[in-house]
Parts: sequence; structure tokens; C-alpha cells
Amino acid sequence: MKTFLASLFSSQPPPPAREGLPYWAFWFLLCIILLLIIFIFLRDKDLRQRLDSFFFKTKIKLIKFRLQTKLKKEKQKKIKLLKALGKKAWLENLMIEKGQELLVNLNQLEKEKAKLEKEKKALAARIESLELKLEDIQQKYEEPLKQKENEKKPYKEKLSEIRDQHKILNIKIEKSQKEAEKIEKEFNEIQKALEQNSNLYLQEEKQKVRKEKNTDQLQSLKQQKESISQKITSFTVEKDKSIQEERKLQQIINSLNDSIRNLHQEQKEHQQKLQKEIKEWEKEKYKILQKIRENESQREPLFENLGKIIDEQRVDHEELIVFYSQIDRTNRRIQDLENQIKNL
Repeated sequence: MKTFLASLFSSQPPPPAREGLPYWAFWFLLCIILLLIIFIFLRDKDLRQRLDSFFFKTKIKLIKFRLQTKLKKEKQKKIKLLKALGKKAWLENLMIEKGQELLVNLNQLEKEKAKLEKEKKALAARIESLELKLEDIQQKYEEPLKQKENEKKPYKEKLSEIRDQHKILNIKIEKSQKEAEKIEKEFNEIQKALEQNSNLYLQEEKQKVRKEKNTDQLQSLKQQKESISQKITSFTVEKDKSIQEERKLQQIINSLNDSIRNLHQEQKEHQQKLQKEIKEWEKEKYKILQKIRENESQREPLFENLGKIIDEQRVDHEELIVFYSQIDRTNRRIQDLENQIKNL
């Protein structure tokens, strides 16, 4: 009975797991929390004021930054206009009160610049002349080098043919030597057999026939051996002649290679000498360019100061009216931007 009850209870399914919070209930509670936060925010006047103040200050800072950026650009534009005004007045040779010293300095700088430009032009002409010489050297050696290479070409081709012949002759000699060794071996075997036959007890007639046969074979092998020996000698003589010819061709090719190498060396030495000289003059040209840049940078503040003086005096000249108009518009924009920043 106890066993039956135990088996009955053990076969019952386990109790179902408890379910968690429903999905819709989570969002419902979240919405309630948000509504409570908004309600608190609406009731707390001090909190609203602090937030409004924070956003307002941030907005003011952004507006101020944007206005300051515009103001900086307008001031830079005015400086460029003043420089252009001063330069134009200087080019027109206008007599300006309180600006004589600036004009003297500008004229002095202009003379220095003209001198530097002249030096730069002379250096550029010298460098160009050396570069042309460099090209002439390239062309000067190009034809002799090409001629030597063309002269060497048939000798190289002939040398290649001779070396191919060497390979063929070596194969022929090796083959003939193997044939000679084979004949020599066969000759020795027949001679040995002939000696053995003379010791055998045979009928006189059979012994005579066999001896004649062996003698004929030996004679034939001897002739073949002599023929092969003559072939080997002929091949060897031909090879020796071609070796001598190969040496002569190699000497000619070596001589031409030496000539080509000497021409290349001469060309290289001349080119290196000119390239070194060009490099030195390039350095001098770079120094002159640096001085010209320094000269131009020294003139910029002088043009600006001269432009300020002319703008103050408003020198009457038709070429300057456009500059006055542009400067006035820029001044109005600067004043307007400064007032906006001040009113913030």
C-alpha cells in the first residue's frame, strides 16, 4: 500500500512556476512615474526658473560666440582693405601727410625686392643653363654607348653559337667514347675466346673455321675502333679551334665592355659634377626666395599703417573711393556686431 501511494504521488506533475510581471504592467507603471515627475516639475516654480535660466544662458553664449566669430572676420576683412588701400596709394605715388616715413620705407623695401628679384632671375638662368648642359651630356654619351652596344651584339651572337657548338661536340665526343669502349670490350672478349679455342680439343676443320671467323670479327672491330678514334680526334681538333675562337671573341667583348664601362663612368662623373653645382645654386635661390618673403612680410604692416592714415585723412583720389566705400560698410557691420554683443 505504501509502495502504491509513493508511486502515485511521484507520478504527479510538478507545480507550475509563478509568472513574472506582465509586459503591459511595466509600461503602465513607467508612464505613471513620468506623469508624477512632470507634475512635480510643474508645481516646483524654482526648478522651472533654474532650468529656464540654464537654457537661456546657453543660448546667449552660443549667440555671443557666433557674433564674435563674425566680428573677427569683419575685422580681418578691414585689415585687408586697409592694406589694399595703402598699397594702392603707394602705387599711385600719392603725397600723404604723416605717411612720408612709411613711403620712404616702402620705397626702400621695393628697391631691395627688385634687387632680389634680379638675383633670383640670374640664378634661375644659371640653373637652367646647367640643366641644359646636363641634357647635352646625356645626349653626348648616348650615341657612343649605343654604337658600342651595337658593335658588341654580333660578337655576342657568334659567341653564343660557338658555345652551342661546344655542347654538340661534347655530346658527340662522349657518344664516340662510349662506342669505342663498347668495341674495345667486344674486341677483348673475342680475343679471349680465340685464345680459349686454341686450347680446346676440336676437329682441325672446326677449329680453323672458328679461328677465321674470330679473326674477321677482330679485324672489323679494329677498323671500327680506328674510325671512331679518328672521329674523336676530329671532334677534339674542331673543339680546340672553336675554343681558341671563343677566347678571341671573349677578349673583344671584354674590351668593348671596358669601353662601355669607361664611357658610363665619364658620363657619371660629368653629371655628378653638374648636379652638385645645380644643387648649390638651388640653395642660393632658396635663400633669395626666403629674403623676398621676408621683404613682403615687412611691407604688409607698412601698407596697413599707411592705409589707416589715408582712411583717417580721406585723401581725395578717384582710385581710392571704392576702398573708402568698402571700409565704411565694414565699419558699420563691426559697430553693429559690437552693439549686439554689448546688448546681450
